[in-house]
Amino acid sequence: MSNYKEPTSEAFNIKDFILAALSYKYLYIASFGIFLAVAFIINKVSPTVFEVSSIIGPIEDKRSSLLESNDLFRGLGSFSESKNLQNDISSLNSFSLVSATLSKLNLEIGYFTENKDLFGQKNQIYPAASYTVTIDKSHIQPINARFYIDILDEKSFRLRSSEDKVALYNYVDNMIVSEHNVLKVDTICSFNETIKNKNFKFLVFLNKELFKANSKNKNLRYFEFYHLDYLAQQYLGKLLIQPVNLKSSLIKIYFRGKNLDLTIDFLNSYLKTYLDDNLSKKNKIAESTINFIDSQISEISDSLLKSESKLKDYRSSNQVTNLTYQGQQALEQMTKIQSDRSAFQVQEGYYKYILEYLDKNKDVAGLAPPSSANVNDPLMTSLVTELMSLGQQKASILSNNTGKNLFLGQIENKIKLQKQQIIETVTNNLNTLTLTQNELNYRAEKLSGDISKLPRTELNMVSMQRKFNLSDAIYTFLLQKRSEAAITRASNYPDYEILEPAREVAYAVISPKKVFNWMIAFLLALTIPTTFVILKSFFNEKITRIYDVESLLNRPVLSIIYSNSYKSEAVVPEFPGSSVAESFRNLRSSLFLRFKSAPLKVIMITSSQPQDGKSFISFNLAASIASVGYKTIILDSDLRRPTLHEKFKESNTSGLSTYMVNKSSLEDIIRKTNIKNLSFIPSGPILPNSAELIESGTLDELMDYLKSKYEYIIIDTTPAGLVADAALMMKYANLNLLICRNNHTRKDVFKDVLNVLTTNRIENFDVIFNDLNLKKSRYGRYNGYYKKG
Repeated sequence: MSNYKEPTSEAFNIKDFILAALSYKYLYIASFGIFLAVAFIINKVSPTVFEVSSIIGPIEDKRSSLLESNDLFRGLGSFSESKNLQNDISSLNSFSLVSATLSKLNLEIGYFTENKDLFGQKNQIYPAASYTVTIDKSHIQPINARFYIDILDEKSFRLRSSEDKVALYNYVDNMIVSEHNVLKVDTICSFNETIKNKNFKFLVFLNKELFKANSKNKNLRYFEFYHLDYLAQQYLGKLLIQPVNLKSSLIKIYFRGKNLDLTIDFLNSYLKTYLDDNLSKKNKIAESTINFIDSQISEISDSLLKSESKLKDYRSSNQVTNLTYQGQQALEQMTKIQSDRSAFQVQEGYYKYILEYLDKNKDVAGLAPPSSANVNDPLMTSLVTELMSLGQQKASILSNNTGKNLFLGQIENKIKLQKQQIIETVTNNLNTLTLTQNELNYRAEKLSGDISKLPRTELNMVSMQRKFNLSDAIYTFLLQKRSEAAITRASNYPDYEILEPAREVAYAVISPKKVFNWMIAFLLALTIPTTFVILKSFFNEKITRIYDVESLLNRPVLSIIYSNSYKSEAVVPEFPGSSVAESFRNLRSSLFLRFKSAPLKVIMITSSQPQDGKSFISFNLAASIASVGYKTIILDSDLRRPTLHEKFKESNTSGLSTYMVNKSSLEDIIRKTNIKNLSFIPSGPILPNSAELIESGTLDELMDYLKSKYEYIIIDTTPAGLVADAALMMKYANLNLLICRNNHTRKDVFKDVLNVLTTNRIENFDVIFNDLNLKKSRYGRYNGYYKKG
């Protein structure tokens, strides 16, 4: 049985792959040249992007017990404690904070230099350029338009701009007035003088010291105006805010920019703006309380002054200093009633203030707490606290400027319901206060009847003293509450502090990543040609490696024939010192060893398809065997496309075909050649039924005769994959040689021939691998060892 087996998969041979890849060395060289050049250009042209970071952390409450016990904002503790880390991160991602920081740093104007080289790289100048532009914000300005400035001397400069589609922006109204405007400017201007036309209005000042320091810089200078909202959106996208780790309350803020100084200054200024805004929001409650108390004090102070003045005048004019015991008792009782009535009046004023505030204001952040009016109602305090908490959540969402938020509608509904509940509670409390005040009025009227029985002088003094004591008590109470609110405001501090500001020594370069770019270029330069080689090998239907044949045979090929670079096919007789002639000698030696003990030496040579080189091998193998003294004959039994007669330069008018139809005798078809010990039988004219004649045994007598006269018989037959002649001739051969040509023989056709041989149980065959380039073989380094002719 044959050793041929159907392969299940193709194994990967690293050596063969490397040899195949080396055959595309120029493709690899070109690939490396292109990708490394691209990497160089990217590293050269790409602007450097820096990243800086800062860490903020919550501030520990270390205020004194006096402040901690302050009950002015009792009930608001849960409001300050309800903050969580995620809300603070969301608050930091604030469009309004970014916009405020940009305005603080005057970044609505950008100053740049532009290189005059091929790539024209631009670099932003910060913190100070050699000139300063001041915008007249009451006039429209062109945004994102480049104004090139060439400084001629310390007094004048040339201003140039050429833009086809410019948007005109109103800084005061924060809106674009018109778009697609044409801007053409080229004029000589003076420093410190207004430059104006219908599209712009600004002044340019020269910074003489910076100009002198950079006078040798020949790069182009230009500046641009920006839309603050668009600029804020860009800067917001460069911020990255995240917790230091999952269990930490510290927050780390990253910011990226192309100018290191600007990047550091912006991040530090941004965080300072955030902390100032945070403190301002915390102080807003205390400030609202102080404003409310001030409005009450202004009314009470006038009444207090009048009461005090009347009391002094009355005592002086009537020589009365103290009241009698009965008068003193009546005064104390009336004072208590009036004190209670005043307290209720303050509460009533607060409730009316609540109703008026909720009716006129949508923002609940400025609402004064109940304790500011001495309203010690836990339900009311809880309702106001919850309303202020909802208001802060809404403000936090709106400050992020993230457009439509899924939770915004829910919070607005909660605020609406909370307001309604507060209004209902206030209305009920006002009704209760009215009843309580009516009771106090009744008691006051009854007590007034008792007081009226006192002497006239003492009666008047009681009335005046009562009014004075009442005003003085209310005034003292309000002053106390105001002091408490002022202390609370003074003791407030932001929720966070900057633990680690952005520093120049701690920056990181994000782009370009030069080493990474070089690595990617190297990998692409290696991968793309390699992928091409792999795909070409995968989709190549031809046999390109000895390994392809040996994997099908499950054994080595018998011999290898190197490529013929000569014009003549008679390489053995004409170029005996060549590598291809040497390969035929190797084949001859292998055959001699094979037939060392075999009495008959008939060798048939076929192939799986035309142009595999079977006739070339037949001719040179026969010549090689004859050259060592063995009597050899070669038969051209390719009765379909004969070619051997051309190699021997013989006529083909008679031969094997004429013998088969009894038109020629043995002596007529056997011809001598110019190669010693080598005879030749041509195929003769083509027959239409050669397969039938061979199968009928017309060549049996011829083969018997040749076996008796010659030591080696070489049969060159038709391709086994196309016609049946080769299979029929195999019965005469001791050994069948199947020729496989490198980069020509199709894998599927060769596999089909092997299947035919296996099916017909033909085991006496070997494979010759033809047309292997010596330079690409394992012996390529010894190519110079052989003679060239």
